[in-house]
Formats: sequence, C-alpha cells, structure tokens
Amino acid sequence: MSTVRHYAINDVLPHAGAMLLLDELLDYGPEHVSCVVAIRSESLFCEANKGVPTWVGVEYMAQTAGAFAGIADVQAGRTPSVCLLLGARSYRAEAAYFSVGERLRITARLALLDENDLAAFDCVIYSEREEKILARGDIKAYRPKDLAAVVRGERI
Repeated sequence: MSTVRHYAINDVLPHAGAMLLLDELLDYGPEHVSCVVAIRSESLFCEANKGVPTWVGVEYMAQTAGAFAGIADVQAGRTPSVCLLLGARSYRAEAAYFSVGERLRITARLALLDENDLAAFDCVIYSEREEKILARGDIKAYRPKDLAAVVRGERI
C-alpha cells in the first residue's frame, strides 16, 4: 500500500449523513484511491430481500473519485470541495444487485486530469467475499474552483 497518512472517509468527502455512501478509505496514491462500502439492510437505496441495485455503483465510483480530490484538498490545508459527476461511460455490472452482507472495494485510477480540474477515472468494484469484479466503468468529474459561480451559470 502506498498510503502515507490515514484519513477517515468523512475527512476527505464533503458528503454527510445518508448521502455519505462509503464507509472507509483504504488506500491512495498519486494516481489511485480505494474505498470500501459494506452493503447493509439499512444502506441507502437498499431494497428488501434484494440488496442495493448495481446502478448505485456509479455513485460509489463517483464518491471514490471524489475522495481522490478530497485527499489533495486536505493535504493542501483546504476543506474537501464538491466534485460534480459529469457522467459515466461503459458502466457494466455483473448482477442486478449488490447483496446485503457484501463488502465492496471500489478503486478509481486517474486516467486524465487537466488544468481546469476536469478528471477521468477508470473504476472497478470488487467483491471482497467472492474476490471477483462486480462492476466497472469510467467516471468523468469536474471540481470547480468556484462552485457558486457554476451554480449561478457564470462559469462552467
């Protein structure tokens, strides 16, 4: 593992309450980050007797990619900023649901980061129990320097 300092997941993401979907930051480095989520019956989006629909995996990937940006913010002495999910490409899941009791490891590998803070990540969701890939896809995100200006339509 390349981790120099351990951070709690809520230290590197601006999400709170039920919208903080990830449980733990496992590992990070200059071009990657890995996080964990345990699927529980009380997990947001969980459907009784089925689990969490795998389309939620896109948000697990987005929050993992957001943790990558949040780590950089915290290391620079800033509060983690909001990252906007621009889209997901080639998202494929092996099943319709992530099962209750499953512990998922989500990895995001930086594929592109430009001077305007547009980023692309190659992401994979693994089952730790079954030791196999459950989903994969590409995440595109934007971390605006001035979120309020973007919301007002002054900057994109």
